[in-house]
This record gives sequence, C-alpha cells and structure tokens, in this order.
Amino acid sequence: MGRDPKHNYRSRCIYHITINKARHCPEFSILSGSPAAPIVSRTAVGKIVEANIRHFPNLSPSLKILQYVIMPDHIHFAIFATDSLPHSLGSYIGKMKVRCLQQIRERFPQITEVFTTDFYDRYLRPANSLSVIIDYIRQNPARRLTIEQNPDYFRKINNIEINGLLWQAYGNLQLLDNPFKGPVIVHRADSPELLITKRRRWKHLYENGGVLVSPFISPAEKEIRLMCEAAGGKIILLSDTPFGDRQKPGAHDFELCSTGRLLILAPVEAMPSNRETFLFLNATAKKIAMGCSERGASGAISG
Repeated sequence: MGRDPKHNYRSRCIYHITINKARHCPEFSILSGSPAAPIVSRTAVGKIVEANIRHFPNLSPSLKILQYVIMPDHIHFAIFATDSLPHSLGSYIGKMKVRCLQQIRERFPQITEVFTTDFYDRYLRPANSLSVIIDYIRQNPARRLTIEQNPDYFRKINNIEINGLLWQAYGNLQLLDNPFKGPVIVHRADSPELLITKRRRWKHLYENGGVLVSPFISPAEKEIRLMCEAAGGKIILLSDTPFGDRQKPGAHDFELCSTGRLLILAPVEAMPSNRETFLFLNATAKKIAMGCSERGASGAISG
C-alpha cells in the first residue's frame, strides 16, 4: 500500500515496515505490565511470525533486521538493505508472509489468513534519525499500554510550549513523537507540477503511517486533509482559536481524536485572523514536522 513511485525499492536503504494482522487471525501477542515496564508475550501464532522475521535476512545476504516488535494486531520491523537487491523489497516481504501462512496452517489448519494483503513502508530520508526510528519501534508496547491504561491522557492538555507560544492540546499527544511528519502548506504561487509533487509526497506519508501537520487553511490544504482522513491517516491540526472552558471538538474531530488519529493544537490566547497569523501557523507546522519533539517535564518542544 502506498508504494512511492519515485523510490527504487531495490536500492541500498533503511526501511520501516508495518504489516497488519488479518481480521480473523488470532492475536500475535498479549500486552501486560505498565507503560514503564511493558511485557509482550508472544502467542503460538506470534512465535511463528517472530521466527520468520528473524529468518528474513536469509532471503538475501543484503538484508539485515535492525529492530522489530510483535504487537497484538500488527508487526513493525526496520530493515537495512545493505546493498542493491536482486528483487524489490516487496517480493521478499511477500515470501515472508507466504512462509508464515504455510507454517501457521501446519499447526492451525483453521487459520486461512495471517496478514492483510499489503504492507506499509517508510524509508529513511536524510532528515530522519535512525535512532528515532528504532526507538519508535521499541516503544510501541509502551505507547499502546499508555493509551489503554490512561485514556484521559488523550484528552485536553494545557500549556505545551511550541515555537515560543503556549498551546492547548486535545487528542493523541503522541502524534508529536511520530518520526515521520510532514507540513502541508500550499502557496498560491505553486505551479501545477509542484503541487502534484507535493500531493504525491503527502499521500505516501499518510498512507504509510506518517502524520500531516497543518492549519489546513486553503481549499487545496483542506482537500489534502479529507484525502488523508479517508485513507485512515493521522493529522496534527493547528488552530488560531483557543478551546473554551468546556468546549470539545465537533463530532467529526472528536471521533478522530478518540481513535488516536488527530491532535488539535490551539493557542492559549486568541490569535488575530490575518496573514501574519497564517504565516506563523505554517512556520509552527514546519517546526513540528522537522522532528522537534523532545518534550521535557514542562511539556516544552524545542528545536
């Protein structure tokens, strides 16, 4: 899903792969413990999946597994193609999926599907830090337990400092920690060719688990948001209006927040609706997307 037509999937590169469990397949693992000390217990099916992830480098001498995690309903793993591959990356992942199904059906004939038909890929760009990607995979169980055990944490939060301004946050605050974020900014002067390139890049990002960041002001930006939402993507929305004391987002945004797909950032004090404000919101979107997600105890974000 969402293969980037501009990328050569046989090239030397580091990839972050996500594959979801098929709907009727038993869970791969059971999470327990706490966010500070998560415990991931593999099920019988999950142990077979894990064995095939470990076997993955045997498919080609150029493939190396850097990190992986077996979640209840999906798997994450980071792959390093250390040299050019004889075949595209997808062919090796396809072989792994087929091998998993064959081995699982030998023990559990009633299981007819293990994974969904495709997979999500994100390849490491120069601006991305490998350590951030590895940590993101490693921390998946902790994030899931945080959501399950602390649902109120994903509601309204005050006084987060970003780009020199205090913000209120409503929704999934962990979207700020996603290592793959992109600002959605469309200028009137953008040529049709440039806009096509931007849309292609944003589409690949949200189809592969990344986060779009924007105030989504212009009609073109709003269209991108609708496309992202329709594809099940994730969004950080910047507003110029504070939340009221008891105000919650409208039904549509509330549902996106409750499922972890939306974070709304609103200023503590109202901002004037003028060009300077729009430029500031765009600049803030860029700052967030650049990976400025190191929050201290005060919640501040520094670049």
